Amino acid sequence: MRLLAGRAEAAGRKAGVPMDEHRRYTPHLTLARSRDAVDVRPYLEVLDAFRSRTWTVDELVLVRSRLPTSGVPGEQPRYEAVARRSLGAAG
Repeated sequence: MRLLAGRAEAAGRKAGVPMDEHRRYTPHLTLARSRDAVDVRPYLEVLDAFRSRTWTVDELVLVRSRLPTSGVPGEQPRYEAVARRSLGAAG
C-alpha cells in the first residue's frame, strides 16, 4: 500500500498537483465512518463474496477522527487512538 501511495503522489506531482504537505503513509483500513446511523447490511452482503490475497494484521487500533468544523481551507481531521490491541501470538 505504501508503494501505491507513493506512486499516486508521484503521478499527482507529475500532473502538476501541488503537494504542500507530505506525511508518511500509514496503511490502514477504514471500516466505517458516518455521522448518522446507517444500515450496513447491504454492504456486508456485497463484501461477503470479496476475495483477495492473504495479509496479516498484527495490531488493531480504534481511532476516533474529528473532522474540521471551522471551515478553514486546508484544515485536516484530527485522529486520536482510543484503544490498541496487539493481535500477535501470546507468549
